[in-house]
Parts: sequence; C-alpha cells; structure tokens
Amino acid sequence: MNVLLTNATDIFAGGEDYVLILGRYLALRGHKVWVSARPGHLLLRKCAEASLPVVPVEYGDMARVFEISRVLRRAMRDRSITIVHSNANYDRTCAAIAAAFTRARHVAGIHSAHSIRHNITHALRNRYGTSHFITDADAGRDVLLREDAIPPGKVTTVPIGIESDPFDVRAASRARIRGAMGIDEGTVVVGNVARLVPFKGHRFLLEAAALVARGDRSVLFLVAGDGELEGELKARTRALGLGESVRFLGFRDDLRDVYPAFDIYCHSSLELASEMFPIAILRALASALPVVSTRVGGIAAMIDEGVSGTLTPAEDPPALAAALIGLINDGPKRSAFGRASFGLFERKYQAMAMAGNVERVYNHVMEGVR
Repeated sequence: MNVLLTNATDIFAGGEDYVLILGRYLALRGHKVWVSARPGHLLLRKCAEASLPVVPVEYGDMARVFEISRVLRRAMRDRSITIVHSNANYDRTCAAIAAAFTRARHVAGIHSAHSIRHNITHALRNRYGTSHFITDADAGRDVLLREDAIPPGKVTTVPIGIESDPFDVRAASRARIRGAMGIDEGTVVVGNVARLVPFKGHRFLLEAAALVARGDRSVLFLVAGDGELEGELKARTRALGLGESVRFLGFRDDLRDVYPAFDIYCHSSLELASEMFPIAILRALASALPVVSTRVGGIAAMIDEGVSGTLTPAEDPPALAAALIGLINDGPKRSAFGRASFGLFERKYQAMAMAGNVERVYNHVMEGVR
C-alpha cells in the first residue's frame, strides 16, 4: 500500500516518535510510506535521516482547514495514496476531508484517552470521514465508544511498539552519559521523561523527591523534557530544598542514550483524561528499567505489578516516594524488576509487531474498495 502518515503538531514527543517508528517499520514490511508534518519540524528531519520521504504541509488554524485539506488531497493524489493515517486532532480533520470521495481511506490514530468530539465538525468527521480508529490502549477505546459513540467495529487497540538496543550498546551509553554528567556509579538515578505540562504531574514527583532526599542524598532525579511549567517547577525545586538532587535536562534528542543512565524510571502523570500509553514508559522497558508509575490511563497494562514495577495512586507523593525508596534501597530487586521489564517489552511491545497489527487494520479498511 501507499501510506501517508500525518502529524500537525509543533512539538516532538511520544505521538511524533510513534509516527517515525511506525513509518520505518511499515516501510520494512514493503509499503511505500510518506510522512507529513509542518515544514522544519524535527519529525521531518528524523524521517529524512531514516530515508522516509516527507511531505511538508503548513498546518494552521481551523480557519484554514479546507485550504490545507486541498493541499493534502493533491499530495495524496500525486502519490496514489491508499491509506492516510492521521495522528493529531488538526490533521485528523484535514485527512478526513482530503480522503472524502476518493479511493483513499482515512485511519485515525488516537494517542490520548479523551473525547475527540469537540464540535459538530468533529462529530461529522468521526462518523463519515474516518474508516477506522486505532488506539494505543483499551482506555482510549473505551472513551471512543462511551463518549464519542464510535461503533465498536470501527475501533482497534494496537499497543505501541518500539526498538531496543543490545546490552553492550546500552552499557556504553550509560557510561558515556553518566560520565558527561559527572554521576558516579554509587548514585541511584531516578529518571523521568515527559513534557513539562500539568497532566504529567511533575509537581507531585518533586514532592516525592523531597521525601526521598530526606533519607538518602545518594539519589539523583533527572527530568528530561521542556514545556510551559519549566520555570514554575524549577522554583518549586528550590523551595523544597532539593538543591542538587534534581536536574532538569530540557529537551533531549538522544533519549535512547539517556535512558540507560537511569536506574529507576518514574512516571507521575495525573488522571486528567489525557495519558494513555506513554512511549516514555516503553523506552524504560526496552532499557531494562524497573518502573514506578501512577495508575492512570492504560499504564497498568505496561507494568507487571510487583514483578517489573509498582503502580501508585495519582497525586500521592508519599506513595510514590515509598515505592521509589523500596527500589533505591534494594539493588537486587531493581535488577530483577529491570529484567522483568525487558521481558515484557520483548513479549508485547516490539516495533515490527505493532506495524504488522496496523497493517492488518489497513487491509481491513481497504477490503471494501478492492
């Protein structure tokens, strides 16, 4: 098939990483794949580096949605696109309009566990302009069925899959990153990778870090990501007296190298009907890390509780701190949980398996036009 993957955002986070990985592995499965994003977007640069052809489109505001849809339709016609697979709200609408009255079919990727029907345009798009919906976890599927009245037969859950590096590559990355940051092997590093936005729950992570740091100063929290709350969170870090116990790394374009520098991965998202199946946790599994996370969205499916990690209630810093302390103080347990995390990744969340499952959805929606 000829597949166009679209993403209209102006950030590079889990959803954009998903497009890059899916595009690469669909191409490995023999499909012709193009990726569309805003001109100059990091996603397009990464696609070009991966030899994926790109389609820059000036995605804009809702006043230009029909104009952008015409641009997208021309791009689809020129490339004989059979599947246009959208991955964000704006391009979801554009792709639905662009595919209308053509042989192409629109598949919508849903990466957040909240309603996608905000107005009458969205309702029409969901009902008439989308052949199928792919969600990352059943938590998202449940929302589509319950709140958006999408027929069950039009929604398929396909867990995200990613890649992993061999042990020796991860070990080299660990030594290089920790060396560059001046972190000795006696320090237990708790990592967090997320945009600095409200629903990621960093405020509660910092409060948990303060509880951990009271008893053990050989623990360092590394927070990778940027966003609107950066100044506020840094101020809160100072107010909690965390000093050198927390470092904000900003946006990192080398996360596959950074993850092995962690000893524990901690995810503190809130139950704000947004988090569903974060790639950040998948990268922790692929890096053989024990995981401590809040129990929100579809995250429970990503952790084998008591075997590969621990789930805690959202907005509960003492519970988060207690789970972290239990791993910080027990090296053998960290190692055992890490091995279990990697085993879970190998069984369930590999990129090629994801691409195969997405391909099956494409085949299903194309059956009616062959």
